[in-house]
Amino acid sequence: MKTFPSRSTGLLLLALSLLGTFAVGCTRYPVTETLSLMGTEVSITVQDVDERLKGRLVYAAIDSAFVEIERIEDLCKWNELSKLNGYAGYKDYQIGSELIRLINHAYDISAKTEGAFRPDTGPLVDLWGIGTDQARIPNLLEIDYTIELMNSTTFTPLDSVNARLDPSRAKLELGAIAKGYAVDRACEVLMDLGVKAGMVWAGGDLRVFGAKPDGSPWRIAVRHPRDPEKYLRVIEIREGAVATSGDYERFSELEGGRYCHIMDPWEGAPSRASISSTVVMETCMDADAYATALFVLGPTEGTQLADYLGFPALMADEEGGKMHVVETESFKSLVSE
Repeated sequence: MKTFPSRSTGLLLLALSLLGTFAVGCTRYPVTETLSLMGTEVSITVQDVDERLKGRLVYAAIDSAFVEIERIEDLCKWNELSKLNGYAGYKDYQIGSELIRLINHAYDISAKTEGAFRPDTGPLVDLWGIGTDQARIPNLLEIDYTIELMNSTTFTPLDSVNARLDPSRAKLELGAIAKGYAVDRACEVLMDLGVKAGMVWAGGDLRVFGAKPDGSPWRIAVRHPRDPEKYLRVIEIREGAVATSGDYERFSELEGGRYCHIMDPWEGAPSRASISSTVVMETCMDADAYATALFVLGPTEGTQLADYLGFPALMADEEGGKMHVVETESFKSLVSE
C-alpha cells in the first residue's frame, strides 16, 4: 500500500506572477504570506489597502486572517463538531450558532445536488481512510452498513446554539465546505481591517476581492489534472471564488488501483466519475461544496447541474488514457485568450 498526502495543487495562481508592484507608504504591494493550515498551504495576498493599514500594519491584518482560518479549522474539525459527532445518538451538544448555520447550509446544498454532496459522509471517509496510513478497501458488508448509517443520519438543531446528531456512530464531515468557508472568513477579516483588494488561496480553493490598482482583472490558472506543469484553462474574474476538486489532490494506491479521497455517497466508494472539476461562484464556501458535487456527478450531469443553477463550471474525465474536457458556456466566457 502506498499513501500520498494532500497536495496544494488544485489551482495554480497565475495571478501571483502577473500582479504588478505598487508602493503604498513604505510598503510595496503585492504582499504575500503563506502558512500550512487545514491540511494544505494557505497563501494570503494583499494587493491594495486603505489609509488604516500604513506600513507594516498590513502584516498584522494578514496575521489576523490566518488566525481566523485556524479558528474555523478548530470549529469544524477538532472542537465543536468533534464533540457533536462524539455524542451522536447519546445527547445533544452546544455547538454554537455559527456551526449550526454552516451545517444547515451544507444540507441545503446536499438537497440541491440530490445528494452528490453530503455532510454526513464521515463514516464512509473513515471506512476507506484514503490519504492516511489506515487506507484500505473495505468489504461489501461494511460498505452496505455504512451507507445505511449515512441514510439514517439526522442533524437536529434544538435552538440557536444546541443540536443533536443521530444515530450512534453517525458522523458529520465538513471537509468539502469548511475550507471554502475559512477562505471566505479570512477575506472578510481582511476587508474589515482595511484591505481593499486581495486574495486568499487554500489548495484548490481561492477567493479574490477588490479592484487592483491598475484596474486589471485577476487571472487564475486551473492546473492540468495530469500534468502539474500545464494549465487546463486561464480565466479572468473581477471578484469571486474559484474551487477545484481533483483526483490528484489526495489519494491512496491499494491492491494495484488508485483511489481518490472524494467519496461517491451512492456507491459507498471513492468516486471515479471525474478527474477534475472547477467552479466559479460568489463565495468560496459554495464553490468548495459544488466542486465536490460536480466531481461525483461526472462531466455530463455536473455541467448540466451547473447550467441549471447558473454558475460556470469546467470538468474533465478520463477514459482509455484520454482526457475529455467539458465546460459550460458561462465558463468559456471567462477564459483568457
